[in-house]
Amino acid sequence: MELNENVLSNDLQVDITAAAHLRETAKWAKFLAILGFVLSAFLVLAGIFAGSFLSGFSKMGDSAAAGMISPGFISIIYIIIAVVYVMLSLFLYRFATKMLATLQHNDQQQFNDSLNNLRLVYKITGIIVVIYLCFLVLAMVVGIGFTMMK
Repeated sequence: MELNENVLSNDLQVDITAAAHLRETAKWAKFLAILGFVLSAFLVLAGIFAGSFLSGFSKMGDSAAAGMISPGFISIIYIIIAVVYVMLSLFLYRFATKMLATLQHNDQQQFNDSLNNLRLVYKITGIIVVIYLCFLVLAMVVGIGFTMMK
C-alpha cells in the first residue's frame, strides 16, 4: 500500500466548498483559541486572588464553608483548570494556523498535522467530560447516601 494513497475513495476530494468550510472553521477556531488564551490568564489571576479572598473570609470567621476549604487548594484547582484550558487552546490554535496554511499552500503534511491537533482537542475534551460525569455520579451517590443516613 502506498503511503500517499487516498484511503477513503477516489471520488472524495476537498473541493471549493469544502475548502471554504475548512477556512471558515479555521478562522473561528483561531478566534476561540486566542479567546481561550486570554480567559486562561484570567483564570490564573482568579486562582491567585481567590486564595487570598478566601483566606480573608476565614480570618474574619464569617463563613463556615470558607474555613473547610483551604485557600491554597482553591488556587491550585483554578490554575489546573487554566493549564488544561491553555492546552486545549494551543491545540485549537495549531489546528487553525496549520489548516489556513494548508489551504494556502496545498501541503498534505500540514493538513495531516492540522487534523491531528483537532483530534487532540476532541480527545482531551472527551476525557474531561468523562471525568466530569464520574464526579456527577459520585456526587449523586454521596448525596443519596447522606439522605438515607438521616
